[in-house]
Amino acid sequence: MLGVSHMTDPDLHPTDEAALRGAGSQGGPLRQELSNAIVGLFKEYYGRGPADCRTYLEPDLVLVVMTGGYHAADQTLFEAGKWHEVRSARMSWQDSMEVRFVETIERLTHRQVSTFMSANHQSPDVTVELFLLERSEEPPER
Repeated sequence: MLGVSHMTDPDLHPTDEAALRGAGSQGGPLRQELSNAIVGLFKEYYGRGPADCRTYLEPDLVLVVMTGGYHAADQTLFEAGKWHEVRSARMSWQDSMEVRFVETIERLTHRQVSTFMSANHQSPDVTVELFLLERSEEPPER
């Protein structure tokens, strides 16, 4: 079992800090801040945001799950059998947004992102942004 840091961060709400430590917290403002920030990036750079966004925190993971983000034009292309083109364009856009997404997560969590991954699904319309965080402290020796 890997150890988890128990350092406190005065800039994080206690429930968010607990979630990042793995204490099973169910709420806190950081989740909403992360959701709002990622949705804001979608709105600014993609032209619209999702209908719904939920952010999940684990000790070394931030997972942002969004639904309802495809344009009407995307749906038309899907219906015409052009799903590959739509998904390819979305993946290219998400790849081009990596720096902005990562900077946002690092700024809000006060942690470094070691890995970023995106995934999309058409029906139902779901987009996932996954951020693996570097450990803030080495695991304790046993």
